[in-house]
Amino acid sequence: MKIAEYLNYLQKYFTNRSDVLEFASHTSGIPYSQIPMHLSDNILITDETKSKLDRVKSGEPLAYVINNKNFYGFDIYVDESVLIPRPETELLVEKALETAAGRKNLRILDICTGSGCVLTALLSKLENAEGVGLDISSDALETALKNLKRYDLKAELLCADALRIDELDLSNFDIITCNPPYLTEQEWSDSPNSLKYEPKNALSAGVDGLLFYKKLMDMIPNICNKNSGSAHFELGLGQYELLKNEGYCEDYSVTKDFQGIKRVISWINL
Repeated sequence: MKIAEYLNYLQKYFTNRSDVLEFASHTSGIPYSQIPMHLSDNILITDETKSKLDRVKSGEPLAYVINNKNFYGFDIYVDESVLIPRPETELLVEKALETAAGRKNLRILDICTGSGCVLTALLSKLENAEGVGLDISSDALETALKNLKRYDLKAELLCADALRIDELDLSNFDIITCNPPYLTEQEWSDSPNSLKYEPKNALSAGVDGLLFYKKLMDMIPNICNKNSGSAHFELGLGQYELLKNEGYCEDYSVTKDFQGIKRVISWINL
């Protein structure tokens, strides 16, 4: 079968073209961006390929089927121990990099690091930076370590509860990033079945979807460097207004994502 025919064959399994190309790249070994230049190449549909397509058809996220998700230009290994990186989270990286422009030897803390995708991107882009990734899941930290090693990066990985970060003996940081669990229990329960494949503790904060923001915003000033340190949080839909109504994030700037959603809030420790 030609690659061109293979792409048409895959369309019945995927809802968007990018997933078709990503799966074709995975099974053919041809880089994603080069698939259009290899349409006349031959490919064999193996039993392993059919098995993976059956998993996709059953509703399992493609990223888990192929153990990969591209994030900020990096191939990130993912499995069921971690949240699948989203395009919206790339905005968290961009805002952190903006505050780091022209600076070197920065210390980075990535709270709720999961796959380590944010930490991997920042350490790759910032010269001589030191990183710490914190997560309550030891399995997630093993996945983060795989991604750091893939790009020959080193960071300290701490297995700890983000809500008790004030009890840790942490020195100050120049950049703090966090994409915390922000769904309520009800929102998680009502979410699509495909989301149920992902670890619940990375998605749901319990009764109060704002819990992590409230706790961390109170503690972060104690571990963020004065005059130059910054903190950046990813938010869910409508949460910026909810936080403001409860007296939080008045000193935070807000950035909208490509859908116009107020997605990232940033604070400079002046």
